[in-house]
Amino acid sequence: MRLRSSLVLGLAAAGILTTGQAAGQSGPVSNVPLDAERTVDGVGVGCSGIGQSKADPRWSAYSVRVEFSNPAREYLANEVVELFDASGHSLTAVRCEGPWVLFRLPPRAYRVRAWLVGQPTEPREQSFHAPAAGQMRLILTFPNGR
Repeated sequence: MRLRSSLVLGLAAAGILTTGQAAGQSGPVSNVPLDAERTVDGVGVGCSGIGQSKADPRWSAYSVRVEFSNPAREYLANEVVELFDASGHSLTAVRCEGPWVLFRLPPRAYRVRAWLVGQPTEPREQSFHAPAAGQMRLILTFPNGR
């Protein structure tokens, strides 16, 4: 079992983990490095939330900031987030080593499903509506996250 877990984690780190290999996501997972921005499947995505770089003004240009924490409000990192449109169609899935995943989204309804890589926690899901202006914070709490 340890070898399989190590292999899955290694594939996730390489950004090549595919459908069905972790928590049932419906498409491939793309790695977004810490403090980096990427366009993944046509969606603008950022990964940040650690140290001074989280104050970088570029992050405020994203309409949605998904944050990961435990019940003690301590940030958690190393997560996979899958983004869906209102009809349930998967738009993208990304892995981030920081506690924030940011999305540039048009104002409409979406849903995210997220889980912590290598931790025995159930995925968290949340529906939301991206704002037309400003940035919304979506906080996903994992009770057993460490």
